[in-house]
Amino acid sequence: MHADEGEINTYGQSVNHRPNLRNRAAKLFKMMALCVSLLLLKGNHVALAQEVLCLAKDRQAQTAIIIPDEAIPPERFAAEELQHHVEKATGATLSIYPEREAALGYEGLIYLGNCRKTSEVGIDVTSIEPSGYIVRTVGGSLFLAGRDRFRGGEVDSAWCANWQGTLFAVYDLLENDLGVRWLWPGELGEIVPAAKTIELGPVNRSGAPRYLEARLCVPGYPSDALGWASEENKKNFLEAQRVFLLRHRLVTVQNMAYGHHFQEYWKKFGQTRPEFFNMLPNGEREPLPGDDGSNITLCVSQPALWAQIVSEWSQHPERNPDNIPYRPFVNACENDTPGMCACPTCRSWDAPDPLFKDHDYWGKGIIPDRAHRFSVGVAPWSQSRFTASKEGPSLADRYALFYLSVLEEAKKVDKDAKVIGYAYANYWKAPKAVELNEDVIISYVPPLWFPYTEEQSREFRENWDGWRNAGVKHLVLRPNLTHAGTNLPVFYARKLAADFTYAAERGMIATAFDSLLGAYSAQGPTLYTLARIHEHPDWSADRILDEYYSGFGPAQVPVQRYFEYWEKHSDSLDPSAVERICREEQDSQGRPGGGFKNYVRIAHRIFPPETFVEARGLLSAAIEGASGDELAERRVAYLEKGLTDAEMTAAVRAAQSNAEKKPSDENSRLFEDALRNLVAYRASVEADYVCNFGHAAYREKNGSGWNHAL
Repeated sequence: MHADEGEINTYGQSVNHRPNLRNRAAKLFKMMALCVSLLLLKGNHVALAQEVLCLAKDRQAQTAIIIPDEAIPPERFAAEELQHHVEKATGATLSIYPEREAALGYEGLIYLGNCRKTSEVGIDVTSIEPSGYIVRTVGGSLFLAGRDRFRGGEVDSAWCANWQGTLFAVYDLLENDLGVRWLWPGELGEIVPAAKTIELGPVNRSGAPRYLEARLCVPGYPSDALGWASEENKKNFLEAQRVFLLRHRLVTVQNMAYGHHFQEYWKKFGQTRPEFFNMLPNGEREPLPGDDGSNITLCVSQPALWAQIVSEWSQHPERNPDNIPYRPFVNACENDTPGMCACPTCRSWDAPDPLFKDHDYWGKGIIPDRAHRFSVGVAPWSQSRFTASKEGPSLADRYALFYLSVLEEAKKVDKDAKVIGYAYANYWKAPKAVELNEDVIISYVPPLWFPYTEEQSREFRENWDGWRNAGVKHLVLRPNLTHAGTNLPVFYARKLAADFTYAAERGMIATAFDSLLGAYSAQGPTLYTLARIHEHPDWSADRILDEYYSGFGPAQVPVQRYFEYWEKHSDSLDPSAVERICREEQDSQGRPGGGFKNYVRIAHRIFPPETFVEARGLLSAAIEGASGDELAERRVAYLEKGLTDAEMTAAVRAAQSNAEKKPSDENSRLFEDALRNLVAYRASVEADYVCNFGHAAYREKNGSGWNHAL
């Protein structure tokens, strides 16, 4: 392939590095082959020329896009994506035709998807694996084909497990041969190197998704307009984010969205089958105070419970491959709470641990209410973090036995049955004595959080390996990490990339990061790394970060220094000091700050005013470096919007904290004024894809009582 960049380059320095090398080699090869063919047989240069397809030249289209007569949404969207990016690169618009309409006047064409011509040249899309693809030139035409399926919803619907092989063939072409990258949602985040001419030489590539599911989960709340001044801006942000994730192939081949499964059990069986549920230290089988039963834990050692779970699974339509969603595994994922059953049988399943004896719950019988349930097993994402008297014991062995017991029951129904269960809360660590097998899949929920520390990485790897050593062959990486940091300029790209790669090399079959808060302007390098590492788990963080920084053209170096400042600040945070801050910044219900619902409570403490002063100086250098280059200026200005939003957010929290500690009408007014200013500023930039301001407002309201309607 050859893309002649002409006089302009839309910041393809690093991102276009490999395609340029390939292009030069391809050109040299073609020149040598042409010379040889001329010597051997006059006229052979005609056959060689037929292997070169020109897409565009001097702002004019040299070919057209052909789609099946009855194209399905993934094929139509693939055509639109190819058309959009070629036009942005060259100024030429490739027309799109159904196959039945002849596209005359072109020497070669681009066939997308399951066209008749695709089959005629020997490409069988039914033999390609789900969402797999082929990029191939045949007889001077280009074939971009893949295994596609559309079962409803959006093209990328994880719930429907749509397949998008043809679209991925287009993205392969755009990335590897045109140097296209996508840094953040929206057109400004598109890196599309300009070209006078785009030519395609002989090519034959194929690929397929690495994972059954690759997801950065987008929160579905708030459903109303909270946090947005314009419903149109909200709609545009969510749509641009959806496309951004799709471009990074964060999609589903098989629906692995197995979550907390027993929330309705107390309502259904609380009165008739109390033995299904946890026995508390007081001897009662009941929910915690304040819980309606949706968060009660199970008595996992109860045989009648295993039989009930398998009975429901055996009759559930989700086992049918034609069902939407199709989820064939037996779901044994516990409710959203630590394991709490204190009955003698469950306790006999636990590995011996001296931590049981002196623990508030296990040793002293102190029963928390629902809001503080995670104190039984310290989970850093919870609002009850750091409230336990000391670290609790691990219940991993009892849950491992639970999964095996359910599996044995399911095998009576279906010899090929598999069970999926969590490694969560107070049972995320690997079991000490129980041996599992390949028919148990573990959805691994490690306590990764911000600050992201070396100790967290060590424990993450140690227990990932521990589950593998216990016989588990397949794991889903399901952290709550991306809940942390709210809209602040947190940076953990390198640690995340290293741990992701570690898991990818050791049995990871799917991911589900909960949840994507969408602070692309403030956290750009980290979120880009998270998206990109899914495509290339063997790439280093440096390689990915270089791609990101190169998108700022002449401001690349100062932008890199700006984010390295935030990296240094993030790495400098002392976990013990942050724990203390969380205790000191309790919310109105007495829960420590820094949890996934109320992270903003600690914003002003871990990002104090002085940190923003130095950051602004570094960003000013980037603004100066971008001067005179309109695109670079706009991209650096985009970063400044995220910085301002984060700085104002920390200032609002500081004003609120002052009003809480020193109540007065004046301090309350200062807090309300600061919040009004923040809301007004967000309204002025919300059309620029800075952040998911709706979710930010939802958490600020529910976690810290901010009234965005002031």
